[in-house]
Amino acid sequence: MFRRFRLALLAIILLVAAAPVQGSSAHVPAKHPLRPTEEGPPTDLANPFVKPPRTASDKQKQSAERVRLCGKEWRALKKERRDTGRTWKDFSRDCRERLKASGH
Repeated sequence: MFRRFRLALLAIILLVAAAPVQGSSAHVPAKHPLRPTEEGPPTDLANPFVKPPRTASDKQKQSAERVRLCGKEWRALKKERRDTGRTWKDFSRDCRERLKASGH
């Protein structure tokens, strides 16, 4: 049993000694098929596979603004205790429909 242990230890030592050093110049990373070429547009070199952030459409911006306005109105009603037992979900649906119909 001790002999097998010594042989296993020797094999590990040989594998570690034969492995290339991380910072050596002999290690050259392979070209990835998705990595942009030199002629391509400039990308973020730290992470070239990240897509640029998308911008919201006009309808999405209008919808977000309606939600913000409804939120302000809801907080004011809650502060004055005039919410009449409604939930945010019901109030939000009605408020957004009302604001959309009025042109907001």
